[in-house]
Amino acid sequence: MKEFRIIGIILIIGAVLFINPIELNNDSNQVVEKRIIKEYVLEIEDVLLDIPFISQAPFEEWNNPVYQDGCEEAAALMAVYWALNKDLNKEIAQQEILAISNYEQENFGTYMDTSVYDTVERIIKGYFGYNNVEVKEVNKINDIIKEIEKNRAVIIPANGQLLNNPYFTLPGPERHNLVIRGYDSENQEFIVNDPGTKKGQEYRYSQEVLFNSIRDYPTGNHKPIINQKKFMIVIGIK
Repeated sequence: MKEFRIIGIILIIGAVLFINPIELNNDSNQVVEKRIIKEYVLEIEDVLLDIPFISQAPFEEWNNPVYQDGCEEAAALMAVYWALNKDLNKEIAQQEILAISNYEQENFGTYMDTSVYDTVERIIKGYFGYNNVEVKEVNKINDIIKEIEKNRAVIIPANGQLLNNPYFTLPGPERHNLVIRGYDSENQEFIVNDPGTKKGQEYRYSQEVLFNSIRDYPTGNHKPIINQKKFMIVIGIK
């Protein structure tokens, strides 16, 4: 198994309150409700996967459209290299993002925005030849937490403008991908590798902000976004 760090185990989720047998208060002849409180404890392991970080513009080539629109390529690159236990640095990232984009252009006619399904089929399975990957629908925050607890990398498509990342060029990207690598239950934050900024390593988003930002988008050159469904790409280790 790939190494990961356990940060802690916490979280008491609520209590179930039962109003049980009524008793007679002998001093006041009043009926008193006897309350029995039973607590249920849900243990959540706080995990931080050891996923390498690179920016989608490794040498800050933000004016180059290949890197400007390279979030899907960069997110897939981080996750697959982690799964394969391969070293990743700026030089490798620059070469790989360009090579992936060329592969997409030659085989599919475009390297621009890719939906979650096309990211899987074209980049992860097609370019990398990596098959331990699947697309899952996200219905609640805990769907994501369960995957990273199982030592799986999660890539999400997002409306980057809803992330409110201060390091994005305003107003932020409408179409964005990032890698979720951990969860902090005490602060209710997801820990991510966000390729949209050079300061995206182990960046933290509140669970609500990140969940609300998730939305898939169509493949192509900034096509209108009609489908608002929430999906995630889940990558496991071979």
